[in-house]
Amino acid sequence: MNAPQSLRRLTATVVMQSLLWLWLIGLSVFVAQGYQAMNDQADQQRLEAQVVGLAETIDALQQRPAAATVAGLQDTRQALEARIAQVEQALGSHAAADDLQALRAEVEQLKTLQTSAPAAAPAQPRIKRKPAARPEPPPLPFRVIGAELRAGLRSVSVAPSAGNITPDQIQVLLPGDEVGPWRLQAIEGSTAVFQAGSHTRRVAIP
Repeated sequence: MNAPQSLRRLTATVVMQSLLWLWLIGLSVFVAQGYQAMNDQADQQRLEAQVVGLAETIDALQQRPAAATVAGLQDTRQALEARIAQVEQALGSHAAADDLQALRAEVEQLKTLQTSAPAAAPAQPRIKRKPAARPEPPPLPFRVIGAELRAGLRSVSVAPSAGNITPDQIQVLLPGDEVGPWRLQAIEGSTAVFQAGSHTRRVAIP
């Protein structure tokens, strides 16, 4: 008697598991269909918004004054036709035929407006303005005659740019020191960098 009871229990278990799997599969199909319907609705709303945007663009263009040039209207019309073609392709089975037909009728009105628009006025030649000449930097009132270390800091020695040099004419400059309008900014290897306002001079150190 145990064998029939075990067989019935096994059969009941198999049936319950089958029903559970069928319920799960049905639930999955229902959820997938709902998700697909939501996506289709969102796509439809987005594409309808694009159609409305195209219609508003055309209305705004038609309300512009008649001074629009032929070239400008032609470019606008070509751009709108390209956008309408993209919307038609994207809509596919959801295409709103009446809306698209109305858009095409408005594009035809743009063509009519284009033929009646005045020809574009000849472009005025641009006058090239010469850039303002930058002011020449002030001349260096000195010459660099050497470099040395003082208290562990590099410095440069300068003397008047002309004439013979006497010991009392030699100045030792550290970065930050000034001679006339020129300030010693840095010593880079064998080069001393001086600056006066926006002008920079690099002087070789002999």
